[in-house]
Amino acid sequence: MIPSEIMQQRKLYASLFVLLLFVFIFFLKERFTVSLYQDEFHYLPTAVFFSTEPIPSVDLLKSYNELNTPIPFILGGWVVRVFGENIQHLRLLTFFVSFSLLMLFIWNSPANSKRFWLCLAGLMIFPNYYLCSVYYYTDIFAMFFVLGGIVAYLKQAHWAGLLCFAAAICCRQYMLAFPAAVAAFEIVEIFKRSTDLKTFSANGFKNKTWIYYAAAILSIVPWVVLWGGPAPAPVMAEQHYDSDKLIQYNFGYVLYSSVVIAVYYVIPEMVFSGKIKLLLTYPKKYPKPFIACLIIVAALVVIFPAKQAHNPYFTWPYLGYVDQALMSIGVTGFVKQLVFGIFMLITLMRFVVPHINLASWMVLVNVFLLGKAQLSWDKYSLPLIMGLWFLAMFDKQWSLQSQPAEADGSANPK
Repeated sequence: MIPSEIMQQRKLYASLFVLLLFVFIFFLKERFTVSLYQDEFHYLPTAVFFSTEPIPSVDLLKSYNELNTPIPFILGGWVVRVFGENIQHLRLLTFFVSFSLLMLFIWNSPANSKRFWLCLAGLMIFPNYYLCSVYYYTDIFAMFFVLGGIVAYLKQAHWAGLLCFAAAICCRQYMLAFPAAVAAFEIVEIFKRSTDLKTFSANGFKNKTWIYYAAAILSIVPWVVLWGGPAPAPVMAEQHYDSDKLIQYNFGYVLYSSVVIAVYYVIPEMVFSGKIKLLLTYPKKYPKPFIACLIIVAALVVIFPAKQAHNPYFTWPYLGYVDQALMSIGVTGFVKQLVFGIFMLITLMRFVVPHINLASWMVLVNVFLLGKAQLSWDKYSLPLIMGLWFLAMFDKQWSLQSQPAEADGSANPK
């Protein structure tokens, strides 16, 4: 049997496994009839609010009581309008989008990826993937469009990539990190192939790929104009994300988001792909980048330690599940910050040198943007973790590939 046929079988078996798993979860969660969970208490009324106008008016878009951009609530409004005000139907919508996302992930994987099962498992075992799939949360909608945008980029279907990333931003504003990463990667690649500013400018207009993704970033502008800010001002004030925070930056969230990437992606990737030695040899092979990374990490640990937001709206004391796990075994205070620093150093060593590729830009832009987050949370890195696991299936996109990339069914975006 030829490799492509074997891979098709893998995709079929993976799809059947996911289908059976989703059926099991459906009954495990009592057919999604359990009581409302956390954000569903205000997401359900918002979906009901949108059900009054299948095509929302400007007044509705100005007045709905959420921080997030509205596509998940528009879709939820359609479901409520057809099936009635029942959280079960909205959870089924989320569940279906989650299943569709995994099918997109599976069936757009390369023809003979050696890391297919690792990457699929890496995405599915992220704790928040399950939680965001079984409840009416907005994250899965944004992730679906992000993955669609990445797939379109790899297939060089850049109009589709623009539309998918724009739709992702219309689900969650911070999804603009992904088209920004693609645009930055493309621009830097053009710069590398240019000898001076004149050729750089000429090459920039000759290779227009970056323009599509720069345009996708601009899809945030109408929302900023509509609301006079990144979200409706009354909701920002209610959730203690006031306008003065727009000029503030939380380096502690940068530290913790790097921890999440190390725990949920870098360490599993390197352990199960047999590349863990690269971390051990990194200081000797790349002494200058290592020292630079060490200085950055030390500055964050000492000057900007990671601390969770605490206000009347949000009172959970942990930065996320990794933080909770460390504190549960007695790792607290400065020792915990040192552990965070080690994890961040692992993330930086993985993505900064020797090859800064699309995955590296996705990490850098996402981590930078999360310094502006309302609070710290593991799930804010879930779209990035999904994107990293997807790209890791493609030899041409995987910087740990030690041998020249073989034809793996991936599209070369160049």
